[in-house]
Amino acid sequence: MKGIDISTYQNGLKMADVKAAGYEYVIIRAGYTGYGANRTKAKDKCFEGFYKDAKANGLNVGAYWYSCANNAATGKAEAEHMYNNCLKGKSFEMPIYIDVENPQWQQKDKKGTTDAIIAFCEYLEDKGYYVGVYASSYWFNSIIDTGRLSGYTKWVAAWSSKKPDFKYNAFDMWQNSDNGRIGSMRIDTDICYQDFPNIIKAAGKNGLSSASGSTGSEAAVKKTVDELAQEVMDGKWGNGEERKEKIKAAGYDYDAVQDRVNEIYAAKTTKTYTVQKGDTLTKIAKKYDTTVAKLKTANNIKDANKIYTGQVLKIV
Repeated sequence: MKGIDISTYQNGLKMADVKAAGYEYVIIRAGYTGYGANRTKAKDKCFEGFYKDAKANGLNVGAYWYSCANNAATGKAEAEHMYNNCLKGKSFEMPIYIDVENPQWQQKDKKGTTDAIIAFCEYLEDKGYYVGVYASSYWFNSIIDTGRLSGYTKWVAAWSSKKPDFKYNAFDMWQNSDNGRIGSMRIDTDICYQDFPNIIKAAGKNGLSSASGSTGSEAAVKKTVDELAQEVMDGKWGNGEERKEKIKAAGYDYDAVQDRVNEIYAAKTTKTYTVQKGDTLTKIAKKYDTTVAKLKTANNIKDANKIYTGQVLKIV
């Protein structure tokens, strides 16, 4: 999906123009924490207007908070302020992100900043939100302890025509430019690799009902185990624990999906051999470095001396 992220710097942007330009979602800055010693929190002055306009034009909506948090307490405080002043009572089809890039408070404290991210995300997860982290590829690779963030979706900033190199679990959204245009308005552009609207609706997150979606009448789209297994093999659900958490969060049976993936891979890698005149199971077993017993079991052969020319055997 193609999308944009916006803030007060795009004041005056019309969501009808965004939709007409072919974008499917907007991630709106809900607010920010100031650089000063008190780290004052403020709502973005365009947040409410952008949110209402985007909803009216049928765009999928997410939100982010520009963070200055560098410990668990300040991370939680930002999330609490965002929830009470920006998120409560609204619905979002895209994730809620903490934006981590502040050089003054965050760059020199990897552990503290990572603690802040986790506290921010945990607070909003407890409130029923699907959450994630925004940062540049450099920050993810060098400044943040990204290995501790496997349970959260990642939005990577790298302004390039080439998809960024990211040594941790796969990211789900890429901010690929700060120089997009809608009319004369300059915007950040993004590419999303996950079907977040359906994932979030199915999980009943972000103020959306798992039974009704965002409108109260549209049934959530559920996928079959085979469909999900194919998506897993295509890399759409990430890897390892990240994959497990996403599939479970979307309301699906992770074990059933993973079992199906294993079955498909096993079927694709199964070797077969067509029996030739003069073959014996002993000869075939030696040829493929296996045993007669394994061949008998895999092919339901009761008598090892009774195989026939043209018979197709599974090799195990």
